[in-house]
Parts: sequence; C-alpha cells; structure tokens
Amino acid sequence: MHHHFFKLIILLVILAVVITIVVVLFNRWLKFKERGWAFIMRQDNNKALASLRITAYERITIMLERITPQSLVMRHNLSTSNAALLQMELVKSIREEFDHNVSLQIYVSKECWDKVRRAKEETTELIKVAFTRVRPESPAIELSREILKLEATVSNSAIREALLGIRIEMAKYF
Repeated sequence: MHHHFFKLIILLVILAVVITIVVVLFNRWLKFKERGWAFIMRQDNNKALASLRITAYERITIMLERITPQSLVMRHNLSTSNAALLQMELVKSIREEFDHNVSLQIYVSKECWDKVRRAKEETTELIKVAFTRVRPESPAIELSREILKLEATVSNSAIREALLGIRIEMAKYF
C-alpha cells in the first residue's frame, strides 16, 4: 500500500515536471512567433511609410517648382490686371500651394520642412520687393519683369536649397 502511494507521488512529480517543461517551451515558442509577427508588421509598416514618404517628397518638389517666381508669373494672365492685383494673386498662389501641402511635413525631417518654409517665405518676399519697384497701377507685365529680374539676381537660392535638402534626405532613406 505504502509502495503504491510512493509510485503515485513519483508519477505526479514526473507529470508536473513534464507539464512545466511543455508550458515553458510553449511560451518560448509563442514569444518567438510574436517576435516574428511583430517583425513582419514592422516591415509592412516601413514599406507603407516609405511609399508615403516618397509621395511626400514628390509633392513637395512639385510645390517648390510651382512657387518659383518664373513658374508663378507664367501661370497668371498678365494682360487682365495691374501690378497691385498681380502681386496679390501671386502671394495668394504661394500661400495656397503651401497650405495645400502643409500636411506633408509629417513625412520629412524638421530641417527639411524648415527649408521648404524658408523657400516659401523668401519667394513671397521677392515678390513684395519687386512690387516696391513699380507703381501699383502700372501694368502687371512691369511687375512680372521686375520679379524675373530679381529672380535672376538671387537665382532661387532658398528653393534650390530646399530641393537639395529633399534629395539628401531621400538618399538617406532610399
């Protein structure tokens, strides 16, 4: 009788050890699997983010090209307005381009976005400076000439710097 009791205890101890080993191994396997899933999820997220980043860089580049003084002037009808009206339209165009793309800053570094903002501000300033060199009621074509003259002098340095910043940042990620 005593002998059976001893065998039962040994059997229970062995069973407990086996169950413990199975549980520990199962938990390790589960952790390993979870790490694998997390890695796959991260990879998928990185792929999605990479795609969004590329799109953001493309859209910022298009915006910067669209706010170059030459591009702005070419898109406006110069025959229907005077210098004051043209100046207002150009400044409004720059602001709208920027506002339309402002959400893209979440996909680029702060330094890169600061360069984009500086390009917008300097282009706006260039138009305002050109406007001080003409009479408000003079034909729009006169203001456009002044803008293009100034642009030739400063050669869109802020816009070029922002575009370079985008290229450098893209090269880091891709």
